[in-house]
Amino acid sequence: MPITLTGLASGLDTESIISQLMQIEQTKVTAVQKRQVSVNQHKTDLQTIKSKLDAFKTAAADLGNASLWKAKQATTSSDPTKVEATVLGGAGIGGQSIQVDRLASSAQHGFNYTAGSGAGKIGFTAGGTTVAIDIAANATPADVAAAINGSDAAPVYAAVVKDGGVDKLVFSSRTTGQNSDFTVDTSQLGAGTVLNEDTAYTRTGATLNASIKVNGGAEQNPESNVLETIIPGVRLTLKGITASPATVSTTSPAVDQDAITKKISSLVEAYNAVVTFTRLELNEKKVPGAETSADLQKGQLFGDSSMNGMLRQLKTQMTQSLSGLGLTSLGDLGITIPKSTGGQTTQDAKDGKLTLDTDKLSKAIAADYTKVRDLFAGVGATKGFSATLSDYVATQTGSQGTITGRMTSDDSRLKGFTDQITKLNTRMESEQKRLKAQFAAMESALSNSQTQQAWLTSQLSALG
Repeated sequence: MPITLTGLASGLDTESIISQLMQIEQTKVTAVQKRQVSVNQHKTDLQTIKSKLDAFKTAAADLGNASLWKAKQATTSSDPTKVEATVLGGAGIGGQSIQVDRLASSAQHGFNYTAGSGAGKIGFTAGGTTVAIDIAANATPADVAAAINGSDAAPVYAAVVKDGGVDKLVFSSRTTGQNSDFTVDTSQLGAGTVLNEDTAYTRTGATLNASIKVNGGAEQNPESNVLETIIPGVRLTLKGITASPATVSTTSPAVDQDAITKKISSLVEAYNAVVTFTRLELNEKKVPGAETSADLQKGQLFGDSSMNGMLRQLKTQMTQSLSGLGLTSLGDLGITIPKSTGGQTTQDAKDGKLTLDTDKLSKAIAADYTKVRDLFAGVGATKGFSATLSDYVATQTGSQGTITGRMTSDDSRLKGFTDQITKLNTRMESEQKRLKAQFAAMESALSNSQTQQAWLTSQLSALG
């Protein structure tokens, strides 16, 4: 049972005394918890810098990817809403006209339907293959359509249409062209189920083929609206009838200059993101006598020499010169320190940020994109910027990196704080139990003494 102290014998508020003694002990725990908050924030700040450096490393690696620099052909259509064009590779350069007079469509058959009391099957035969679809007893037209459309093996789609207030089933082939026709087997229908064809919905024959003219030539009748042999190396997707011929143009192989520009812009943005956050943390001062968590978290990297050094080295990596690559520096691409304004150095320049002149970059790519490629990807054993920047970031965020090591150290300190708090709390519990036991013993002794004193006094009074 827990010890309850009344203080009746001693006249002392023993519970209050113990509580105050425990508050003194609690200050030791609070002191450790404050250190814990600070170190945890220190690790969080380093983690954020690490994440931004890793994003910068990824941006650098992207510029060394061979696929970015691969020359590709582009195909465009003058009317993509009617004729969509996609280059497949190795297409002839220049333009060709495509006149679309009819789109390819699916074979179709419509049926009057009467539900029966017995379960059965409907068979569909197309291209020499027969697929039977189970039809439940008393199935409605919608039930039949759902069963057919739910089967991946069925060669047709089913729709329910209202004709004169009566639901009818219309089956359409899942392919197009005159060879998309199919037959419907009603011999296995359930008892009472009737399926009679309504020829008003029948669509078959050569008119299911598309009708096109290429470069004003003779009519062609492909069975599909997706054509890959009309223009070798180009896929045409017919989407509508053209009022006049659509022109499909294919360019000479070239690199995607916009994609390259975006990747280089991303590199500069990722670099500046590292600088912005790190500078913010380096300039944030600690709060003297901090008590709240918010104040304890501030200034954990204020004036940090290691992070200052990291920024200096990172800028050196970005502004260095490399030899044997045609171009020598990122400055050749327009990546430079921000220019002064009114004769004054800008804050971005003071912070170590960089800026990108996209006009200069465009001219460099247009002049000889292979030199821009080599500047990032390197040539033979000569590393380009993709490798040198990635190598440097690895010294900070790799498994043996500086930032990684500091975060590991923070983890060790945090574990030590947790263990220390656990020990302090355990000691406090033991101390509280001991104090309660001692005060209880004191109260008991005083109570016994007071009882004996009262007895002796009564005895002496009786003698008198």
